Amino acid sequence: MKKISLLILTVMVCFFMLSGRKTTLVYQANTIPKEVELWYTTHFYKFQDEVNTLADLANKSTSVNDYDALRTQIKKTRLIYKNIEFIFDYYQTPYNGTYINGAPLPKISEYFEADQVIAPCGLQALDEAVFEVESIENLNHIKDLVTGLKTRVDFITKTHLPIQLKSSQIIECIRSGMVRIFTLGVTGYDTPGSVNGIEESLQSMKSMEQAFMFFEHGMYAEAKPKFKQIKRLFKSGQKMLNGQTNFNDLNRLVFLKEVVNPLYSELLEFQNENNIKLEPYKKHAQDYQAKNIFNINFLKSNFFSELVYLPLDNPKTIALGELLFKDPQLSNKNIMSCLTCHNPEKAFTDGLPKSRSNRAGVFTSRNSPTILNAGYSTRYFLDMRAFDLEKQVMHVVDNDLEFNTDFKTIVRKLNSNSEYVNMFKAAYGDISKVYINERSVSNALAAYVNSLKSFNSAFDQYVRNESDEYPEDAKRGFNLFMGKAACGSCHFAPMFNGTIPPFYLDSESEVLGITQGFDSINPKLDTDLGRMNNGLSGDHQPYYKNSFKTVTIRNIALTAPYMHNGSFETLEEVLEFYNLGGGAGMGLEVENQTLPDTPLDLSKQDIKDIIAFMETLTDVSEYVN
Repeated sequence: MKKISLLILTVMVCFFMLSGRKTTLVYQANTIPKEVELWYTTHFYKFQDEVNTLADLANKSTSVNDYDALRTQIKKTRLIYKNIEFIFDYYQTPYNGTYINGAPLPKISEYFEADQVIAPCGLQALDEAVFEVESIENLNHIKDLVTGLKTRVDFITKTHLPIQLKSSQIIECIRSGMVRIFTLGVTGYDTPGSVNGIEESLQSMKSMEQAFMFFEHGMYAEAKPKFKQIKRLFKSGQKMLNGQTNFNDLNRLVFLKEVVNPLYSELLEFQNENNIKLEPYKKHAQDYQAKNIFNINFLKSNFFSELVYLPLDNPKTIALGELLFKDPQLSNKNIMSCLTCHNPEKAFTDGLPKSRSNRAGVFTSRNSPTILNAGYSTRYFLDMRAFDLEKQVMHVVDNDLEFNTDFKTIVRKLNSNSEYVNMFKAAYGDISKVYINERSVSNALAAYVNSLKSFNSAFDQYVRNESDEYPEDAKRGFNLFMGKAACGSCHFAPMFNGTIPPFYLDSESEVLGITQGFDSINPKLDTDLGRMNNGLSGDHQPYYKNSFKTVTIRNIALTAPYMHNGSFETLEEVLEFYNLGGGAGMGLEVENQTLPDTPLDLSKQDIKDIIAFMETLTDVSEYVN
């Protein structure tokens, strides 16, 4: 009788446990998203109300005496926007970046007004404009910006709401929101005029915590410790941000190690422990399974090469590409290979101001950038003329100063080599009967270049908690790089290149006013037109004159000389150039310089510290014998 009673009790316990788990799953799938949808919608309408208030105020403004009131209302409007940005940007990334809170620069969007220049607009443009010269002309410009913002917000409110969420998407929004805070918030990228990035980041964290709290009543018992830990991390981050009254004082390295990376990891663990089904809304470059934004798998390089002949992670094509990379047969008269300009010991650069050509004593027009981590980009070459790594190969092949040949000749040479024939057949035989062709050669080289990754520097090991040792001057340098020196607002973590977080869907170029050599007394502007002259009709715009791709600073200690023209010999010269405000800050007429022309006021010690940090990003041991 006791055995029967025990069996009945066990069955009942199992039934209630299973019933409870089923109820939790249903709550997570249905109730939580609905609650967050209502919360989000309420805050979105509050944002719209603040924009309307701003529009009314702007329309009534008639003199420079109205600037203070406008600054106050713009600040308030931006803070309210920070309540919804982490969700809005996830679902409306192109619209947000083009019209609501994108960089205050002209742009051509593939999504809106194709082939037409879209003037700077949105909240960042307002944040910048309201701190510029207090004049009636600028006041009218602010009014135009506000009118445009109101029009766009009214439109998107009608089309964007009501919104439908999934539980995993809410968590993904929060995780990406933490990336945004670290890369765009506390770096000052988001607040070019007010430098109010710390307060806005604090507001974002508070809002994301509020959204996360809706999971409190819909989780498994074993996830409760994780829930409490995430709450503690949110509070810790808010305390850290709330304690800063000066933009330059935040210890961004501690914030990364103790708040950003732990939250990014714990949120994923919480999702897994609650068996929340992964249902992403959008494709982006982040690898959802990554637990640290400085892990090698944080970004998927294959995301940037989806339309290639064969996926670039194929071991057969990578091995084949490595052989081709070193083979001078790819060039006319067999006199140069990819190694000519990309030496592994120099982080795959050549150490020259401008790369050597196929003619003795003649050089190309630009410096050879590193190709380590080159795959993490949407555009290639310093003038950004190629859209993927395969096309980059094609440009080198037919360049009269580089390989100066054609694929027909290359294919004929490779077909005469039995080893190549066998390797191409093994890699591409299932795609085409003619397995040595223009696409397969380009694809193999692209696969090898895409495999060249560098994520195990002293800095990476430290922020991944794999090492406790890290130099004090480099710690100071990192905080300067991501704060006062504003380097991190163009060289975005974790690649420290120009691919824009938090979703890494586009790559930037900048107009810096690069000079012909570093001469602060009698500077001369470099004459290379850059992106404006790359042959693409969409890029032939005045604001791309002298604009060049923002390349990675990883392994920068090995890649001297610097800049597109190789005219800066040392990192000290590079930092002093930025410290002076670029070409415009040195007194040159630079059209549309994107680098602020005001001095950074970096001390000599500051510059030494920043260089110390950058030197800890060196990692080429895998490629050097």
